[in-house]
Amino acid sequence: MFIGISIIFVLIVMGGLIAFLGDKIGSKVGKKRMTLFGLRPKYTSIIVTIISGVLISFMTIAVLAVASENVRVALFGLNQLYAEMDELNTEIAAKNRALADGQRQLQERTREVAEMDAKVQSISDELSRVEDQRNYMEGQLSVVQDAYEKAQANVHASAEEIKELETTKNELTGTISKLDQERTILLQNIAAIREGTVIFRAGQIISSAVVDENMTQENASQVLASILNDINTALRERLNIQDDKAIVVRVLKKDFDDAVEQITQSPVKKLIRITAAENIILGESTVVDFDIHDNVKVYASGETVYEADMDAGSYQSYKNYDLRVLHFLKDINGVAAAKGVLPDPITGNIGQLDTREMLDVIQRVKELGGHCRLTAVAKHDIYTAGPVVIDVRVTPK
Repeated sequence: MFIGISIIFVLIVMGGLIAFLGDKIGSKVGKKRMTLFGLRPKYTSIIVTIISGVLISFMTIAVLAVASENVRVALFGLNQLYAEMDELNTEIAAKNRALADGQRQLQERTREVAEMDAKVQSISDELSRVEDQRNYMEGQLSVVQDAYEKAQANVHASAEEIKELETTKNELTGTISKLDQERTILLQNIAAIREGTVIFRAGQIISSAVVDENMTQENASQVLASILNDINTALRERLNIQDDKAIVVRVLKKDFDDAVEQITQSPVKKLIRITAAENIILGESTVVDFDIHDNVKVYASGETVYEADMDAGSYQSYKNYDLRVLHFLKDINGVAAAKGVLPDPITGNIGQLDTREMLDVIQRVKELGGHCRLTAVAKHDIYTAGPVVIDVRVTPK
């Protein structure tokens, strides 16, 4: 800014000086009546004045050019400066485009990482559920193993009881083995997700819903189509399919028509479970089946599900109290299934008693020497879908 003010000041001073000198020179030439190139003194005076002004202006510009680099650039390097500015502006535009592309790529990678984390979290939750079931089965196996060892140590234990213990032990061992396999599959699925594949197990419940009774055929068809559409939307988001119109859930028309027929004009509410018809890999359509049942209340809250005396009937044939309690729980499973509670299509379980509660019941039975009555009571209303959640009460006799 200081340089600009200095230049303006110099131009003002030089302008005044030019005017003054031009006037003086022109006046002297006119008074002396000098002639140039045979012209009249008047015109000679004008020419001398013009030449003086030009020379003084030239000298002014020359002095400024010598004194200031900015003036030299303005006089001789302006075009080059413009060219350099255009080149720099082009480079800046290219850098800005590259920066925008980098930011878009960063956002895309961030979104992909977030989606991958969500998928891994979903499989991790399923893994946690399987590990909980495995821990429960291990608890049951521990009880059976203890009972088995006691039965072997007791030389008076009957061969039939030992055989029963071995059978139960083998069943639980097989269940744990299946859960281990499921756990291994889930762990593999976590790794598979990172490689881009997702698996639905055959028979796995994808979704379930309860529909009203006395529906028309048109309403029933609309409800089933809506359920399938909701599942399609959820799976499309889970599988990271960007096409909003993509169809990833398919069902045979005959199966759809049969399902509509089952719920049309039904006098009771219906439980509809949508299950995978086969193992599904990411990228393939999910073929589903309808599993439809009457949705009724099987047990009311506080209602007795099953009760038995531990020193009577088939229970007294077992000298081992652990085995009596295990058979009592097994009988509950059978009774609830017979009454209409649906088992899980993958595990086959209807319900379960917490391991700690089960051990407390066994300890109480032991303390009473088997002279007691066990009563399984529903903790809350239990419907067709289950599960059977119970409290076991031990009553001395």
